[in-house]
Amino acid sequence: MGEVAKGREAAEQAETAAFLTGTRAARPPHPEGRPAFREHAGDVAGVGDPIDRRHRGPQQALAKSGHEGGGVVDEGGGDINSEGLHFGRLRVNLNNVHMSSLKMNNVQEESPRDQKKNRRRLQILEIARGIIATKGLRSLKVRDVAEAAGCSVGSVYNEFGDFDGVILTVNRETVQALTARLRGVPADDPVRQLYGLAATYLEFFAEHANLLRSLFEHRMEDDRPYPDDILQMVMDAFALMHPPLVRLLPDADDVKIALLSRTLFSAVHGIISLGLEERMVAVPPQMLRQQVEQFVDTHLAGLGILPLS
Repeated sequence: MGEVAKGREAAEQAETAAFLTGTRAARPPHPEGRPAFREHAGDVAGVGDPIDRRHRGPQQALAKSGHEGGGVVDEGGGDINSEGLHFGRLRVNLNNVHMSSLKMNNVQEESPRDQKKNRRRLQILEIARGIIATKGLRSLKVRDVAEAAGCSVGSVYNEFGDFDGVILTVNRETVQALTARLRGVPADDPVRQLYGLAATYLEFFAEHANLLRSLFEHRMEDDRPYPDDILQMVMDAFALMHPPLVRLLPDADDVKIALLSRTLFSAVHGIISLGLEERMVAVPPQMLRQQVEQFVDTHLAGLGILPLS
């Protein structure tokens, strides 16, 4: 072995030993003038996750990012080098990487039978959603769905457990879409936000009246309890009124804020639901919008809050 090769091997062994013991000396600046690593230390916490140094030191921040990101995990016992990194006794946690790889392989290796099953599931949901949207929940029959999907009634039950499972899945998608729409209301001004939430609810209801009614009208077979996750989704939608009310009523306790949110949401829902009911004399959309705004005016005035109009 030549002298150059021996020297390179010795240097690599020394580097490895220094890394494992935490005694490696700081390297000089990069010859190409690249910035020091600490300028990009926020990348350790993940894309777009800057390290919060307001309440934690560098060690705590790096340890937390390693724990949450499933990447480098600090086991303690080392020193912080000049670059601000904790190298002592580090190990790489590959569990998450391994699991992600398995999931990717599962998707890639999905059998034709599984692919057909997934397509059928989506088809059943699309058919059920279409019937509810156009004719209402009461017109939804499992035999009609199965016939339209080209499968047996048993296949529908196999995919969703029972027919409630089909309806609940559609309802989940509906409340998720509603909440996403409500979250898009600007929150710069709390009074305008409340009016915006009411107006956005009216717009969504007018576009998806039967789907939204299904969310509130559906009753489980055999008086089984309604799934907690959907109830929580609905409560989360109610809770979007909490922040503007808290800003407008800073002295109100949490219970009062929650009740006010529920009352306001329920009242707006009732006005819109009855106003769009075709079996009664439906209210024209523009007039219904005015009624909703008038209610919000009166409600805010009763709370001592100056309305927009």
